[in-house]
Amino acid sequence: MKISIQPRKWRRSIPLAWKQTQLLQPAKISGCVTISALNVLWQGHGILRSSPAFTRLAVVGVTCYVVTTIAEFLWLAYSGPKFTGFESPTAAKSATPVVSIDPLVAQLEELAPAELRDEVLQLAKEMKSFEAVTDREFVNTLAGAQTPIVVTEAERDEVLDQQSAELVEHNLRTWRAYRERFYRPARAFRDELRKRLGIRNVNNEPRIPALDQAVLTGAKPIAQAADYLAGLARRLR
Repeated sequence: MKISIQPRKWRRSIPLAWKQTQLLQPAKISGCVTISALNVLWQGHGILRSSPAFTRLAVVGVTCYVVTTIAEFLWLAYSGPKFTGFESPTAAKSATPVVSIDPLVAQLEELAPAELRDEVLQLAKEMKSFEAVTDREFVNTLAGAQTPIVVTEAERDEVLDQQSAELVEHNLRTWRAYRERFYRPARAFRDELRKRLGIRNVNNEPRIPALDQAVLTGAKPIAQAADYLAGLARRLR
């Protein structure tokens, strides 16, 4: 069967095939060394049997390596791109990226400035109220719990560990509720306000972990985010 390769495909495949050819592949090198060693061990026979052992090892090993590398290169050039690292350049250009738009973002773009300001201020109020309620509930929980009589150091450590576990559980519940209720709309409001206020260099804006990464750190992280949103909303005209 006659094998034909189009000239353009061949010219494009050669540099890509050379990049894909593994010159220091362990399996290839070990195979060449094995063949060279077997050739030396086959006493009285084999290639260059009248030459010294070192010469036979070097010549046979290098010859096998060159032949294997050329065969690999020709196969890659003929077979063309398959998987990663060998993609067709025309396919990358023709691929159209799919950009998904959050429906909330589209809704905010249609709001009038006064409506957007009122929505943001209402959200900020709800965020601060949520944080205040959760903190109050946690304090009431600790205050209502009966403090056991501590006698030994081990008992004192056990009480501290229990209080630490309750604090961690409270913070986790607060974070989950914040992320489900407020994080997505708060970020959408922030981005829309920045766009309308012409804030292009966001690096000059204050870092708000609760808005940037939904990280609740500090004394009042949610209130900090709410105050920032309210400040942006009041600047909107």
